[in-house]
Amino acid sequence: MADKTHIAMIALDLDGTSVNTSGAISGRLIAAVERAAAQGIRVMLATGRMVQSARPFWLQLGLGQGPLIAYNGGQTVMMPEGTPLFATSLSDQAAKFVVTEALAYDLLAQVYVGNELWISREDIRARHYIETNHIPGWVRPAQDILEWPEPPIKILLQADPQILNQFRPILESRAQELGMRIFKSQADYLEVVREGVGKGPALKALAHRLNIPQEQVMAIGDAENDADMLAWAGWGVAMGQAPADVKSVARAVTKSVDEDGAALAIEKWALGN
Repeated sequence: MADKTHIAMIALDLDGTSVNTSGAISGRLIAAVERAAAQGIRVMLATGRMVQSARPFWLQLGLGQGPLIAYNGGQTVMMPEGTPLFATSLSDQAAKFVVTEALAYDLLAQVYVGNELWISREDIRARHYIETNHIPGWVRPAQDILEWPEPPIKILLQADPQILNQFRPILESRAQELGMRIFKSQADYLEVVREGVGKGPALKALAHRLNIPQEQVMAIGDAENDADMLAWAGWGVAMGQAPADVKSVARAVTKSVDEDGAALAIEKWALGN
C-alpha cells in the first residue's frame, strides 16, 4: 500500500469518476481533494471534455492554479485562465474521412474546432450533451461542417452502442494510414483523436514538465479513454464500475462512482488513511 509521502500529483477523470450519475461532485470528494491539496499534493483533472465544460468542476473542486488535460489529451491548458500549454489536432485528411463516413452512416457527429463545438444535426443526444456539459453548440449542415478553419482537436460520434460497434471497424481500417486513435469514452460515445494523443501521454508530459516522478503520480478513471493514463501512472486506480480491460491495467480498484470511489481512493492511497 502507498502512503501519503508517495503521491505528489493526482489526475482525476471527470465523468464516471469525479462526476456521479446524477451529474454532481460529492462533498466527500471535494473534502478529500482539499485535504490532499493542504498536504502539498497537486490535484488536476484529465477529461474528454472541452476546457469550458470542465471549468465549473475545476472551480467547484477548488483546484486553483494548475494544468488541465482536456479533449482526452488533445489539449493541455493552465487553469483557471485556460492558457494553452500543449495542443494536437487531427490531420485535415483524417478528420474529413471520419466525418464523411459518420454522416453517410447517419451518426451524430460532434466536431471540436478550436474552442467551438459543431454538431451535424439537431438531435436529442446532442441537446442532452450540450445541456449536461453546459456548453454552446452550433448545428452545421452536412455541406458546411467540413469547412472548418482548422482541423478539429477531436471528433465524437454518438449512437446506440451496437451501431457504434458496427461502425468502428470502418474507422479502424484506416486508422494507421491516417494517423488516428479511436476509443470509447462511454458505451454510446466513439471518439477520434490524433495517433499518439491520450490522457496517458499528456499526463507523462505534464509530470516531466513539473519534475514529478512517475511513481509519485496517481490517476483515477473508469473508461477505455482512461486506460493509458491508469497504465502509465505509478498508482493507477480504476473505478468499481470500470470494464474489466480497464481494471486490468490499473494497480488498484476502488468502489463505483456512486459509492464515492474516487474520494475513497484518495483517502486510502494518497492520504494514507
